[in-house]
Amino acid sequence: MKPLNEIKKIFLYLRNNKLAAVMLMVFVFIYLINSDVFLHVINKRINDKNATILKLKKRINTISNTTSSLSREKNSLNSLKNQITELKLKLKKEEILLPKTFKVADLIKNIALNKPASNLEVENINFGKPAKYGGAMALPVNISITGGFNKTIKFIKNINSMKRIFIIDYVSVKASKKLFPDINAEIKGFVFSMNG
Repeated sequence: MKPLNEIKKIFLYLRNNKLAAVMLMVFVFIYLINSDVFLHVINKRINDKNATILKLKKRINTISNTTSSLSREKNSLNSLKNQITELKLKLKKEEILLPKTFKVADLIKNIALNKPASNLEVENINFGKPAKYGGAMALPVNISITGGFNKTIKFIKNINSMKRIFIIDYVSVKASKKLFPDINAEIKGFVFSMNG
């Protein structure tokens, strides 16, 4: 049996039997409509799923960006926390330089400790009236010393490098009337505190 002959027989049957041809065409039409509807439903579902997938990807990207942003902020806050800790430690160290009050007794003691062991005499320490200086208070200090030239220079250097902030404003030097070749020096400066 040849396939071509069979196809011809079917074609002749449909040509002679019009009702069968119409029925076949109706079935083909229904099949095509159902296929189209089925494909349309599948395409709609695929499009809906694609849209859902795109939304999920967008949300994942947003969450990822938020997470990395929060991570950066956390690192930044940790860095600031470390800086604050370092600044607090530095502030504790700096409080020695700028105490809350003038601590006059401690200041006199520090001045006396900076005196070289021999050949120098601290004759007088006078304090002036405190005055406001920027955000701090400044206390004028006047120190009179008598001693050898080298010891006087060493004392002035020691005073200038004290732990407390002591700014030397003026130094006058003249020959000592008591002992030659000693000199008499007058050191004027300021010591600072937060409150006074």
